[in-house]
Amino acid sequence: MKAKVIHSSEVEENVFPNKKVKNLISRTFLITCSLLIILGSSVCNGQSIPYSKMRYAVVVKQSTYNIAKWKQVCDLLLSRYKGELFIWNTAISEVKNPVASYAPTHIGFVCDMSTASPDFITGGLYPFARSLDDDSYFDAIWGVLTGYPEDVLKIVSDTCKHYTKTILSGTVSCDLPYYTQGLSTHEATSGLYYIKKSDATTVKSYANGPTDRTSWLVSMINGGIDSLNRDSVDIFVTSGHGNYNLWQMHYPTQSPEGIFKSEGGSVAGITSDGANYPINSQHPKIYFGLGNCNIGKIINEGCMAPGWMHKGAAYIYTGYLIEEGSDSYQHGGTRAYYYKMSRDNTWAEAWFLANQALQFDIRNGTPGVSPNDLNGSAFYGDPGEVFRMCNEGKYQEPLIKNELIIKPGPACDTVIYRVTMNENGQPGTNGKWGNRHPAVMLPFRATNIRILSTNAISAVVRENFALLYIWYNGQPSLSKGDTREVVFTCNGLITGTETPVLNKSENSLLGQNYPNPASGITMINYKVPESSVIAINLFDMNGRLIDKIEHCFRSPGQYNVTYDVSLLKSGIYCYSMNSRNSVSTMKLIVSK
Repeated sequence: MKAKVIHSSEVEENVFPNKKVKNLISRTFLITCSLLIILGSSVCNGQSIPYSKMRYAVVVKQSTYNIAKWKQVCDLLLSRYKGELFIWNTAISEVKNPVASYAPTHIGFVCDMSTASPDFITGGLYPFARSLDDDSYFDAIWGVLTGYPEDVLKIVSDTCKHYTKTILSGTVSCDLPYYTQGLSTHEATSGLYYIKKSDATTVKSYANGPTDRTSWLVSMINGGIDSLNRDSVDIFVTSGHGNYNLWQMHYPTQSPEGIFKSEGGSVAGITSDGANYPINSQHPKIYFGLGNCNIGKIINEGCMAPGWMHKGAAYIYTGYLIEEGSDSYQHGGTRAYYYKMSRDNTWAEAWFLANQALQFDIRNGTPGVSPNDLNGSAFYGDPGEVFRMCNEGKYQEPLIKNELIIKPGPACDTVIYRVTMNENGQPGTNGKWGNRHPAVMLPFRATNIRILSTNAISAVVRENFALLYIWYNGQPSLSKGDTREVVFTCNGLITGTETPVLNKSENSLLGQNYPNPASGITMINYKVPESSVIAINLFDMNGRLIDKIEHCFRSPGQYNVTYDVSLLKSGIYCYSMNSRNSVSTMKLIVSK
């Protein structure tokens, strides 16, 4: 059954007045995640789709689908995500209207290598992903599943969640302090490298590295980082001169080091004197061509992207399809939304938000920004795959704290998106690899959005993301503790009344309320094992929904919420917690 098309109205992105809203919150729900703002119409109706309920569209060319292994890829994606298939013949625009009607949260474009040309991605997929409703922003998180079909099958068969703990970098521009641990080498100074360990936020520098890093980097990609207990590499970052089939390690000249070169589905490090060191890794990782020209292009099987997926276990490969330069901002945005502005986004979500911010800057002429790389980056991989920053050990915190506060209402819900500065800084586009505007993937799909107030310069909100424009070049830095927020209404976010199933087990994620029986305030403890949207609802023993206690996005951890039962009649009730992969229910006794 097709879902109805979901739109959010186009709103002029300009300065909104700061209005004080009194007596707004009687019961609040906090979400710790990266955040944005929603602007739209004033009508409060319709139905919201919880963002945790993924709607995955598989889009594929008929000639590709006719190949047995690529059909198997599509079938596996459809089974994994309970998605819907869309097949086109001569032009991808053939399926635009059906995909728009499906209203996907994610789109996997399945392409054989001959289809996944740079022109097809920049001139076909980018416009397609912006054309599903009437605004100019992406309407779904998307990625290109391409390369050798056996590699793509391996990627989509892996249902594990991958946490980015250990970084290996061929460039000093990798933000090492934000990671739990890692090793970064210097591309311009021979022998210089840096190590970050999990027990401190400090980075130590060393000058005893090899003059030619080729064999050293390959050995760590294949076998783990020698100075970090041989822990496997979760992300490999490169910058400097590159092309569709090579990465030059030293910058700006090649001497005295070698290159990484792809050929026929393989990648190898070739030293300055011609020795060959093949890459052969089985550990899933992100390859991030942070500052390389053309390294994301696929023009034949000898390119870097399919080679890294085939021999380097790059489940995600992100690289430019264009010449990279001083006005290339997209990849700086990807890393900003992965760890500098928030640690809650998946890599696919961070890449998505970087593109939204880039579009915002272009549309609004953000001071100091002149991006030339709109539509210029390729995301190869499954957009539904979870690669997220690891929160083990010590690391540098994001520049801002993000909160989403939700108050359920009878006709529409009220939402506050608030950011607080964790330190003095500039939360906006301040250089191609600097910070970005606060932005977030909404953990629900919102419609009928109406701004009530904001103290930001301006705000943009769509059905799946929000963005706060709070700083631009030339302004003084914001101070630690400064807050900016937007208050808006949208359609009801918490819907449905399913009869709960009592489940009181030792492994329950939901604790017994205390006190129980209760006559006034009672406290409910609960555990979140993985980042998820959670909902705690109160039912009577006939399964009728009585109240909505909690609805929010939570990172892993222990939490509690207080609830006032004084307005309830004496009797037995039950409260149920729904999260991404579980349902837990407990009894609550009201006695007066």
